[in-house]
Amino acid sequence: MDFSEKVKEINSLLEQHNTFRGDCLNLIASENVPSPLVEGLLVEDLDQRYGNYSGIDLQARLYQGNRFIVEIEELAQELAKQLFGAAYVDLRPLSGNIAGIATTFALGSPGDIALEVHNGHQYALKLATSPLKISLKSIEIPWDGVRSNINLDQTVALIREHRPKLVTIGSGVFLFPQPVRELKEAMNRYAPDSYLIYDAAHVMGLIAGGRFQSPLAEGADVLISSTHKTLAGPQGGIVLTNDRSLAERIGPAVAPLLESNHHLGRLPALAGTFLEWLACGGEHADAIISNAKALGQALHERGIPFVGEELGFTESHTLIPIVDQFGESKAMADQLEACNIIAGGASVPPELGTHGLRIGVQEVTRRGMTGTDVPEVADCIVDALKGDDLESVKGRAAALAGRFNGMRFTLKEV
Repeated sequence: MDFSEKVKEINSLLEQHNTFRGDCLNLIASENVPSPLVEGLLVEDLDQRYGNYSGIDLQARLYQGNRFIVEIEELAQELAKQLFGAAYVDLRPLSGNIAGIATTFALGSPGDIALEVHNGHQYALKLATSPLKISLKSIEIPWDGVRSNINLDQTVALIREHRPKLVTIGSGVFLFPQPVRELKEAMNRYAPDSYLIYDAAHVMGLIAGGRFQSPLAEGADVLISSTHKTLAGPQGGIVLTNDRSLAERIGPAVAPLLESNHHLGRLPALAGTFLEWLACGGEHADAIISNAKALGQALHERGIPFVGEELGFTESHTLIPIVDQFGESKAMADQLEACNIIAGGASVPPELGTHGLRIGVQEVTRRGMTGTDVPEVADCIVDALKGDDLESVKGRAAALAGRFNGMRFTLKEV
C-alpha cells in the first residue's frame, strides 16, 4: 500500500466534499453550521482527555487533571440553565438519541407503558425492540396528519385508559408547537406519577430564541435535545429539568451506563453556542421562522401543496411540500440534489397525498438568506422538481449558494 497516496486520496475527498457543499443550497432540516466563534472553541486537546463523573456532581471526577475542565463544564451548564430556564442540565449525552434513551431508561421501569409520537424517535419502542428486550410497552400517540400535530382528545383518552408512566412528545416533522400544558394537566389528573418528556431536537434553537414554546414552563418534566440542528452548536445531546430527583436518576443512565468519557472538546463550543443565543436568539429565531413561512407561501403560489398550509405552513424551520405531481419522494430528493439543492424525502398523511419532502431553512438563513431571496430559491426548487434543464437550475442554485456564504447571529471572536 502506498500510504502517501492514501493520505492524498483522503485530502482530495475532503476537498471535493467541501467544494460540492459550498455550491449547494442545503435545505436538510436536521443540519446546520456552527459559527467561526463556535468552531474555534472546538478544542482538540480536550478531546484527548478524560472527564468522567457519575451522578450530577461535576466535581466528582474519576480522573486527575480536571480542574479547568470542571470550570468549563460548569460555565457551559450555567449558560444553558439561563438560556432554557432549567435548574439542572446534563451536557454529557453524545447525541439527542442518547439523551432520549438515557431519560427513558432512567424514568421507566419494567412493564411500564409509554405513549410516544411515532414519527419522532420512539425511545421506549427502541428499548423494547432492541436485542435486550427492555420490557416497556410503547403506544403510539394519535396524530392529526392534516394539522401535523398531536390529536389531543384521543391522546387524553389514551392517558385516561392506560395511565402511562411516560409520555414523550416532539417529532421528526415538527411544524407547530405541541399541547404541552394540556397533556400535563391530563397526566396530573389520570396518571399523577407519570413524566412528560419533550424531545426538542428539531426546534431547540427556536426554543432558545423564545419563538416556539417553553416546554419546561408549560409543564414538561424533562427537556431532551440534540445540540446542532436549529441550535447550530457542535453535535451532541442535552438533558434539562427543574426536578433534582429526576436529574439524579437520569445522570447515572447517561454515565456510566451509556457513556464513559463525554468528548470534552465540544464543551467550550457549547458554551459559545449558548452565548450566541443569549445575545442574538430572538432575531435569529425570527429570521428562521419568517424565511420558512415565506418560502412556503412562494412555493404554494407556484402550485406546490403543503402539509399544514391552512395553518400558515409552519411555525418552525421546517416545511413539508407534497410532490405527488412530480414523482416519489426519494426520486425528487435525488433530482433536487442533481441541481445542487439538498433536501430529504418525507412521507405525507394519506389524507393529503403520498410523497413529500422535508425542507429546513435554518442553515441558509444563518448564511444570509432573507425574504428578498425567497422567490429565487422557490423558482429553483420548482424548476428542479419539474426536471426541465437541470444544468441551468444547478447553475442558479450554485450562484445562490455563493451569495449565502456569510454568518449571521454570532459574536465577534475575542
